[in-house]
Amino acid sequence: MNPADKSWEKLVAAARRAPARDESAPFGFSTRVAALAFSQRDPGSSIFARLSLRAAAVACILAVAAVAANFSAIKGALSDDAQTAAPDDPIGEVVDMGS
Repeated sequence: MNPADKSWEKLVAAARRAPARDESAPFGFSTRVAALAFSQRDPGSSIFARLSLRAAAVACILAVAAVAANFSAIKGALSDDAQTAAPDDPIGEVVDMGS
């Protein structure tokens, strides 16, 4: 057996003779860790977060403005214009040719 194997056996034997230690965390350690974690919860909002909220608000305002500007067209598309087409013209009922 070479000397490296004997040193390993000595190390293993010394580890077996060592007294058992208590590996638990000290009293109150988990409470301190939780308190530190939750104390730094709000670092402040970033510039990206503020700009994205403003962009979403502008997009909502533009969407409402677009619907308001085209309300008459939307109302006309949703109304029943079956009387404008001839009763014997099934294609005229489906496709409005702008008559």
